[in-house]
Amino acid sequence: MKRTQLRHALVAVAVGAVVLTGCSGGEEAAAGKGSASSAADKPKPQDKPTKAEVPASKDVRIVKAGVEDHQTWGPKAYVVHYTITNGGSGAANYFAGLEFLDRDGDVLGSTGVTADKLGAGKTHTGDTAPLESEIRNGKMSDIRSVRVSQVDRTAADG
Repeated sequence: MKRTQLRHALVAVAVGAVVLTGCSGGEEAAAGKGSASSAADKPKPQDKPTKAEVPASKDVRIVKAGVEDHQTWGPKAYVVHYTITNGGSGAANYFAGLEFLDRDGDVLGSTGVTADKLGAGKTHTGDTAPLESEIRNGKMSDIRSVRVSQVDRTAADG
């Protein structure tokens, strides 16, 4: 009986040492030097791109853009119609940055659009227009085109 208790005690001490080593927040851990790694350091299966997964930058498309009278954005608004199609392998949240350009291609300002919990292969369709406060380097009337400047795709929780 004492032998079994001793074995359990040794196992508990060994497990405790491993846990303490993995949780240490010392200089080695801060410098990225320790040998212990946690499950949080390892990529999750949904973080690994599959061969069929499309890069996030290809998921956002501007369908059309230009000045129009719009029910939401008002008369003579520069409206951007876009689609976001989830080319990933699981549900995802999207942020797409849009830059508004003048006739020389200089950036006048920017805005962003989102799509939350978009299922794999599903498409979100929307439209947006810049606010006056988002156009910092000119006037709204200077806008001649728009481009997608950034796309972030993150795994959707639940």
